[in-house]
Amino acid sequence: MAYEDEYDDYEEELRSDRRRRLQLYLLIMLLACGIGLGVLWNRIVITVQSGEAGVLYRWLSGTELSRIYGEGLHIIWPWNKMNIYNVRLQTKERNYTMLTRDGLPVDLQIAVRYQPDVRLLPLLHVTVGPDYLEKIVFPETEAVLRRSVGQYTPEQVYTSKRGFLETVVVRSLTSVEDRYVIVDDVLVRNVELPAAVRLAIENKLTLSEQEKAYTYRLQIEQKEAERKVIEAEGIKKYQNIVKQSLTEDLLRWQGVQATKDLASSPNSKTVVIGSGKDGLPLILGSDR
Repeated sequence: MAYEDEYDDYEEELRSDRRRRLQLYLLIMLLACGIGLGVLWNRIVITVQSGEAGVLYRWLSGTELSRIYGEGLHIIWPWNKMNIYNVRLQTKERNYTMLTRDGLPVDLQIAVRYQPDVRLLPLLHVTVGPDYLEKIVFPETEAVLRRSVGQYTPEQVYTSKRGFLETVVVRSLTSVEDRYVIVDDVLVRNVELPAAVRLAIENKLTLSEQEKAYTYRLQIEQKEAERKVIEAEGIKKYQNIVKQSLTEDLLRWQGVQATKDLASSPNSKTVVIGSGKDGLPLILGSDR
């Protein structure tokens, strides 16, 4: 009996040891899983923020071309990778030094307003990648600018004549949109020429504006002279007409009428009756 009791105690001790080992293994596994989950959390739980879109790369099958991951929470396997793009309208600036038609350098500060085409985002990721701004937008814009600036003189670039900005915008849109990127606008923020060239152009523009002002003033003076000539001709014609209608009998009759009206007027008057050529009265003054 003693032997059986010792055997039972030994079996119980073995079972208890197995339970402790199993609990230890489970604890170690839970800790390992917790540590692994903590380390891989950012690769498993993916949050796509507002104004962003994601493209998933699967380790076994490559980039998923048929789906674009929108805003929200996404759970993926840790061996896959979510590539997130900013799909909002963005503006970036870049400085370029170009040569004009005359071979003179001109510094341009260019602002490009762009955004990736969300509908073609997987293709953009496969063909170009996240660095599409430096690989597509700026190089294409620079190429268009070099071709455009090379067709103009420094003055035309400086004053933006002949639709220079519009030409750059249209050509940039055509060149870049074929690469899965939408260019909303291309703006020339600043144009810098060599100091001597800039001063010469500014002096020329100043003289041109002064010439326009003088021309305008001459036109005004010419119009005023024409107006005075027309006015003088009208006065001359009026006087000739009046002169032709005035006769001695008419003047005498007008004098008689004036004397009659004066005599019948209730106001007090001082009148000298003389024996002039026509025998008409001379009015020296009147009082009320």
